[in-house]
Amino acid sequence: MSNSQIASKGVTPALLGLVWSGMFGFSAFFFSYSTMVTIGGLHHLSAVTAGTVLTVMMIGVIAAQPFAPWVGRTLGLRGALLLALGLQLLGQIVGLLALSPLVTLVAGGLCGGVGFGLFVVLANAAVPQTVPPARIGRALGLFGGFTSLAAAIGAPLGLWLVGTVPLWAFRTVVCVTLLLAVPTVLRYLPGRAAAGRTQPDTEDSLSAASPRSTVRVRRTFAETLSLIIMFLPFLIGMMTFGLIVGFGPGENVAGAAVFILSMQLSAVVGRLVAGNIADRVSPFLLNLAGIGIVVVGLVLTAIAGGTFLFIVMGIVGLGLGTMQSASLVVAFTVVSSPARASVAWNMNFDIGLAIAGVLGGVGFTYLGDTATFLLCSALLLVAGVLCCILKLLRPQV
Repeated sequence: MSNSQIASKGVTPALLGLVWSGMFGFSAFFFSYSTMVTIGGLHHLSAVTAGTVLTVMMIGVIAAQPFAPWVGRTLGLRGALLLALGLQLLGQIVGLLALSPLVTLVAGGLCGGVGFGLFVVLANAAVPQTVPPARIGRALGLFGGFTSLAAAIGAPLGLWLVGTVPLWAFRTVVCVTLLLAVPTVLRYLPGRAAAGRTQPDTEDSLSAASPRSTVRVRRTFAETLSLIIMFLPFLIGMMTFGLIVGFGPGENVAGAAVFILSMQLSAVVGRLVAGNIADRVSPFLLNLAGIGIVVVGLVLTAIAGGTFLFIVMGIVGLGLGTMQSASLVVAFTVVSSPARASVAWNMNFDIGLAIAGVLGGVGFTYLGDTATFLLCSALLLVAGVLCCILKLLRPQV
C-alpha cells in the first residue's frame, strides 16, 4: 500500500511514530502515578500525606502545560519531546537518592510531573498535523486509544512491580520504558527549523504577548468560559479515573490491580470506538453518552462486589474512554489552534488527576468509598446538566 493510500485511511508513518512514543511516555508516567501512594505507604507515610504527594506531582504536570507551546517553539517538537522525556527520567533518578522519603518523593514527582506535562501537550497537539483534516477524529482516537492502553498496562503493572521487586529495580524499569520512546521521536518528528516552517498559525495563536483587538479578547474570554463548562464533566470524569487508579475501586477490595485493569482496557475500547465515529457523530452527544455510562457505573460501584465489580469497572472505563475521545474532538473543533486545544484538554485531564489525590485521601479516610463514589456521580450529573444548558444557549459550541 502506498503512502498516499495509508494517509487516506488516517494512518501515516508520522502518526504511528507519535503513537509509539506516546505509548511509552504515558506508560512510564502511569507507572509512577499508580504507585505513588503505595511507595508512600512503604515509607510509612499516611494515606493523606501520600495522596498529597501525588497531588504535588500533578501540580507539576499542570503548571508545565501552559508553557509547552513556548518550549515547542523554542526547541522544536523533537527537542521539546526529548526534554520532556529527560525530565521524567530525571524524576526516576531523583527517586533513588538517599534523601528523606518525603523529600525524595516530592522532588522526583515534580521532575516527572513537569516532564509529563510538557510531553502530553506537545504530543497531543502534534496529532492533527500527521493526518488529513478529514481524519482528525480517527487519528485522535487512535492516539488516545493506544496511550490509554499504555496507561491500562502501566497502572496495574506498576502496582504489581512495586510490590514484587526492589524499588531500585522498579525505577530501572521505568527508565527503560522512557528510553524506548526516544527512537521514534528522533526518526519521525520535526526539529526546530521544520517546526518553524510548518506551524506558523499555531505559534501565532499561542503567543501570550501578541497584541489583539478588543473583539478578539472578548471572543477569547467567551471561548475560555465555554470550554471550562464543556470540559467540566471531563474534569470530574478524570478525577474519578485518578481516584480509582490511585486508591482502588474500594477500601476492602483485594487484588485492586485486576479491577483497575478492567476499567483501563474498557476505556481503551471506549476511546477507539468513540474516536472512530467522532468524525460522523456529534462529539457533544458522544460526551453525553459517556457521562451517562460513567454515572451508571459509579452508582453500581458503590454497591457492587466480587466478580460483578469487575464488570462494573468495565462499564466505568467504557464511559470514561468515550468522554476522553469526545471531549478531545470538541477541543480541536472549538478551539482556535491545535496547541491551545491540547493545553485545554490536558490541563483538565491532569487537574482531575490532581484533585483525585486529595479527594481519595480525604474521601476514603473520612467518608468511605461508597459515599465518595456517589459524590463523584452526583458532581458528574450536575456538570452534564450545565453542558446541556450551555449547548442550548450557544448551539455552535
